[in-house]
Amino acid sequence: MVDNFSIALTHVLMALALWRLLYRDDLDNEVSPRKLWQQQRDAEAAARDASSDA
Repeated sequence: MVDNFSIALTHVLMALALWRLLYRDDLDNEVSPRKLWQQQRDAEAAARDASSDA
C-alpha cells in the first residue's frame, strides 16, 4: 500500500510541475540571456536618468 501511494504521489507531483511549466507566459518568449540583461540594464539606466531629472 505504501509503495503504491509513494509512486502515485511522485507521479502526481511531476504532473503538477509539468502542468505549471506548460502554462507559463514566458514560455513563448525566446529571449537570449544577453538580450534580457541588456533590456534590464537599459531600464535601470532610464529609471536612474528619470530620478536624476526630477
